[in-house]
Amino acid sequence: MSTIIIGFNGQFKKNADSDNSDISQLMINVESPIAEHEHIWIWDHFFSLVLNRLSKNEESAQALLDQMSEWAVGFANKMYAPINELHAEGALKIDKNIRIEKSLNDCDEIIMIEINSQPESWPTVHAKIADSASEEKLTTSVIALAQYFLSNNTNFFRELPMHVLGMRKYYSDEIPFTSEESIAGAPAFSFNLALKFYQDLDQKMQRQ
Repeated sequence: MSTIIIGFNGQFKKNADSDNSDISQLMINVESPIAEHEHIWIWDHFFSLVLNRLSKNEESAQALLDQMSEWAVGFANKMYAPINELHAEGALKIDKNIRIEKSLNDCDEIIMIEINSQPESWPTVHAKIADSASEEKLTTSVIALAQYFLSNNTNFFRELPMHVLGMRKYYSDEIPFTSEESIAGAPAFSFNLALKFYQDLDQKMQRQ
């Protein structure tokens, strides 16, 4: 089993002197290596789980979905750009006001994502989130985990936009994020949509 720990302390919000914007500071620590091709599966499931959790206040959930969708739409035409150029222009930063640390002093709140590998199948993903976790921390944890994978997986940036937009389509056309069924349904839908896209693209390239 692998575990992703997202931690917060009393300095979750820090003021940035340069432009008076708030910096959201948190820790992400991955215990035991996780196969890179599983990163998008893990993120999709965490995203759908948090959206469902946030749906008690639909405005907060919709705001997170809109923020991720806006980034995905803007990034879609850059999916095949050289990764060094993307880093240089800051395109892989979904939210420039999130700062990810490897460790934090006096960490007093954590979100734990447990990943259990399955033979010849995708892993199961289970998140332990305290009932007291704030909407702001939940939202930040989703975006921060995406940025963490974007920084550590050179293929993730080609997968994430399509999966975000696939999940948005699922919530719009199939089942809303307020339904518990969407927690597993949205990731599965986005995976099938992405698979079909790449299959169609491969066939198109073969015909050329």
